[in-house]
Amino acid sequence: MKKYQINQINILQEKINRMDPIDIAEQFDNLTAYEITLRIKLLSKDLLADTFAELSKEKKMEIIEILSDEDTSELIKELDENELVDTLQELPANMVKKIMQYFVTEDRRPIINQLLGYPEESVGSVMTVNFLAAKDRLSLKEIYNLVLQSDLDANKLEQIWITDSSLRLLGFIHLGDLIRYPQAKVSELLKGLTRTVLATDDQEVVAKLAQKYDLSEIPVVDSENRLVGTVPVEWAIDILAEEYHEDFGNIHGINDSEETQYLKQSDLVIARSRITWLIICLITASVTGFIIQRYEVTLATNVALAMYIPMLMDSGGNAGSQSSTTIIRALYLGELQGISFVKILLKELRIGFIVGLALVAVNMVRILILDSVSFQVNLVVSITLLMTVMLSKVIGGLLPILADKLKIDPTVMAGPLITTIVDTASLLVYFEVASRLLNI
Repeated sequence: MKKYQINQINILQEKINRMDPIDIAEQFDNLTAYEITLRIKLLSKDLLADTFAELSKEKKMEIIEILSDEDTSELIKELDENELVDTLQELPANMVKKIMQYFVTEDRRPIINQLLGYPEESVGSVMTVNFLAAKDRLSLKEIYNLVLQSDLDANKLEQIWITDSSLRLLGFIHLGDLIRYPQAKVSELLKGLTRTVLATDDQEVVAKLAQKYDLSEIPVVDSENRLVGTVPVEWAIDILAEEYHEDFGNIHGINDSEETQYLKQSDLVIARSRITWLIICLITASVTGFIIQRYEVTLATNVALAMYIPMLMDSGGNAGSQSSTTIIRALYLGELQGISFVKILLKELRIGFIVGLALVAVNMVRILILDSVSFQVNLVVSITLLMTVMLSKVIGGLLPILADKLKIDPTVMAGPLITTIVDTASLLVYFEVASRLLNI
């Protein structure tokens, strides 16, 4: 029996050490503490560190509590600086203090402290400081020797960064070129820089550059153009996904606490994350009630007007959402840099006029066929629909621009806020048009 158990453990060890760390991390979410402990003992040091970096905050805490001090020290040693910083930012203060005091070596502490000092969601907080740099005065043979002596992972050696004597970044050399052309000069193999980012820039800048220029690695520099770190493209993709989830949540008025572990989140936590915008919308919706109350004489005189309110409000809300989505996308891609408010205003007005005319044509035919109302009511609804769509397009287009100018995330303006403003505006337009055309 004992021999059988040993054989099963050997099979398990061989199997999990061939797995991807992401898959192992997903497995850990559904395993007991004993099963996790067993797998930790069987995993190689590198694979355990990569798996640990992919775990949720709760699982990281659980594993640190399971491990002995010696094993924790080995795990911390295997983590890249950025992975360790991510972990420290998630853990409670008492656990961070213990890790920094007992498990982070003296030579790593300055780097960790520097990375921890960068603002959350800045490039500096996500970059890695593990890269190979060489001065341009070195020969290719000397640079090649630096590669051989480096203990960096292979994927961090694909590009060798070249600096001048003052450590200012000049460009990079591909490892493949270094191997293929040993007799060439550094200047002949040097590739220029497409773009660089500052450590203090927002992390979203990295994602945009990686997408726009197909960069495999983005260099991070300080104010004097000295290389301080890099962001690999796979991390840029993670940032892109993170920003997408955040923006998607903002558009729909959902807090980002729901991004992960949905089934494990308590109902109270999820409800709390959703309720804020719903309360705001509930309060602001009272404005529409006041407007209807103010024009109750208009409605009482011509009750048929009431049945078109939902259609007008929905058309306006949808038109505004279309514009805001388009503008936010253009902002993200950098297409609107230096573009004035007036230009966007005029463009959205033209678009709103074209869309509005199409909707009016369809709606007039629909009312003539399906509704038994007077031509005057049809005309009121049609004029209001045209004005509402045009107004909604302008509001939906300009609010994200305004938010961007004020350094506010434009997606915050894209969801419930635009809908609420558009609903209020469409009702005001509707009743004013009705009052004037129907002489009520």
